[in-house]
Amino acid sequence: MFALFLLSGISLIVLHLLDHSPIEIASHVSKRLDFRYYPPSHRMVNVSFLTLPDVVSSLESPVVMLTVNYGFLDLLHNLLFSIQRLRLHMNLVIICEEKSSYKELSIGVHGIVIPYLVVLTHLNESVRNATIYGSVNYLDIVRRRVTYLKLFIENGLDVLYIDADIVLLGDPFRHFKEEADLIVAKEYEGGTNYCTGFLFLRAKWEVHAFLDDWVKALPGGTKGNQWPFNRVIRRDERNITKQFLPADVFVSGRTFRKSTTTWRERKPQPVLVHANWLLGRENKTDMLKRAGLWFIPKR
Repeated sequence: MFALFLLSGISLIVLHLLDHSPIEIASHVSKRLDFRYYPPSHRMVNVSFLTLPDVVSSLESPVVMLTVNYGFLDLLHNLLFSIQRLRLHMNLVIICEEKSSYKELSIGVHGIVIPYLVVLTHLNESVRNATIYGSVNYLDIVRRRVTYLKLFIENGLDVLYIDADIVLLGDPFRHFKEEADLIVAKEYEGGTNYCTGFLFLRAKWEVHAFLDDWVKALPGGTKGNQWPFNRVIRRDERNITKQFLPADVFVSGRTFRKSTTTWRERKPQPVLVHANWLLGRENKTDMLKRAGLWFIPKR
């Protein structure tokens, strides 16, 4: 088995090339890891699975966190194409909720050349197709995202989380205020509900304490992570500077579907469109395709 030895400071990292694809070891995922590109030798028959705790201490801030299970892979591919289309340079870390999506993404996505790091969840794996909003498996996936966010913050990493059913139409970082520690998108203009599908957090102890409160507020039953997040943020009295992103620029599915204006004609121009407020992968995909926001090229 071939191995690539990467010297990072005083650390020596061994990557087994037969176990990890070019995407996992692509350049500039992390400057400290100094990843290099190597072509795959086979379709990962005996896969050694990296998890987030394996790599988090070697990543560089800010991290862009994406999560996926097999049922949402096509939506995640569309998000990656939207990022590539804008030529954005992001430290993308994709957390796979089960091994099937890990294997697929580790092989690579046809047409995607931007680098990303693939890791497997270190928590219990989900079922492959947990895509039904409100189902037990779906709710379990959205709740565990808070655990991933905490791990980044604990390692001194600012983190932006983006839902897989989002498409980027501009650089979101240009809209973030430097003094803001918690940045979240509004569900709709004039409302006080915030969407945890697009959330930026700075690595500060106050933010970590906020996440602890969020974890404690996570219920069982039919609630996901957004309802307790909104309850905690309304009651939060810590010295956390918050920024609430405008719904006419960071556009939810609710706002977008109520408008007859195409995204190219909208003023101001959207930075993102979120295919939420829709049940099921097929409905989300159909909305994005009808809106001209499906960026996966035909083969």
